[in-house]
Amino acid sequence: MPQFSDCPRQRFFRIRTFLPECLGSNSYNVHLRKNLATYRERTLFSKTMNDTIGILGLGLIGSAIAARLNAADYKVIGFDPAVPKMQGVSSACNPTEVFTRSEFVILCLPDGNDVRAVINEVQSIIHERHLIINTTTTGDADRPHAQMIEATIGGSSALLRDGAAPLFLGGDKAQISCAQPILDILSSRSFHLGDFGAGAKFKLIHNMAIGLNRAVAAETLCFAEALGFDLNQSLDILLQSPASSTAMAAKGQRMIEAEYQPPQARLAQHLKDVRLILAAAEETSTKVPLTQLHEELLSRAESRGFGNADNAAIIEAYREDKPCLD
Repeated sequence: MPQFSDCPRQRFFRIRTFLPECLGSNSYNVHLRKNLATYRERTLFSKTMNDTIGILGLGLIGSAIAARLNAADYKVIGFDPAVPKMQGVSSACNPTEVFTRSEFVILCLPDGNDVRAVINEVQSIIHERHLIINTTTTGDADRPHAQMIEATIGGSSALLRDGAAPLFLGGDKAQISCAQPILDILSSRSFHLGDFGAGAKFKLIHNMAIGLNRAVAAETLCFAEALGFDLNQSLDILLQSPASSTAMAAKGQRMIEAEYQPPQARLAQHLKDVRLILAAAEETSTKVPLTQLHEELLSRAESRGFGNADNAAIIEAYREDKPCLD
C-alpha cells in the first residue's frame, strides 16, 4: 500500500494517481477515505485548482510539458504572447490569470530577466498555496520568490516529451517533495542537488558536456568529408565505435542533411547557456578553453542566420559562408 506525504498537495496528487487502481480493494478504500478526509482538513485549495497546472511560456519546453500533463489527464492553463492557441491548453489572457486559476505554475521562459519580470507582475497575488516550478536556466542563484523551486531540464524538448530528460532540482526539500508528483510526470529521473540555484548550475555543467560533444560531432563529420569519405557511411561506422556519443547519435544525421527544422532545441538558446557557463567560469577563475572556442562557433553560426535553427546547425560554422535559408 503506498504511503502518502504530509504535504497536502502531494497527498492530492498521490491519491489522484492511485485512485483508479485501488477501487477494488475494501481495505485500501478505508485508507483512501482517511487520506481524503485529512487532505480536506489541511489544505486551502479546491480540487479544481489542484487539477489545473499553469504554464508560462509555451515554446519547445512549455509545449512538451503541456503534452505530458495532458497525457496524465491534467488540465493545463497557459500563457505565451507568441503562442495564442495550443491544443490541450486553455489560453489565459495574462500571467495573473494563470496564477489565479492554478496553484502549481511552471515557468518555461527564455532567461532570468523574463522570470523576474513575471514574478514582479504577479507578486501581489502569489500566496502560500502556490508552488512555482522554474525550468529556466539562469545565472542567478537568488530565488526570485519564496514559493519557487527550480527544475532545469537535461536535454532537448524531444527527450522531455518522451519523459527521458533528467531534471536537476534546486530548492527547499519540503517544497520539492510537494512538487514531486508533477516532476514524476515530466521525467522518470530527477536529482535534488541542493538549495535554489544548484539546479541551474548543474544544468550548465550538463550543457557544457553535451554541447562540446555536439561540436566534436560536427567537426568530425566535416573532417571525414574533407578526407573524401561518405558522410552517411562515416556516421554509421562512428556510431558503432568508441567514438560514438549521445550527441552524435541524436544530431549526426541532421547535420549531414542540414535538417534543422523543426528544432528540438534552438542554437541561440544553447549559445545563451554557453555564455552563462563562461560567466560562471570567469567568476570562479576556471579555465574553459574548449568552451571559449565553442562560443565562437555558435556565434558564427548565429551570425549566419541559424539562431532559431536546431542546435545541430553548429556544423554550419564549419561550412562555406552561406546564409540560413529557413
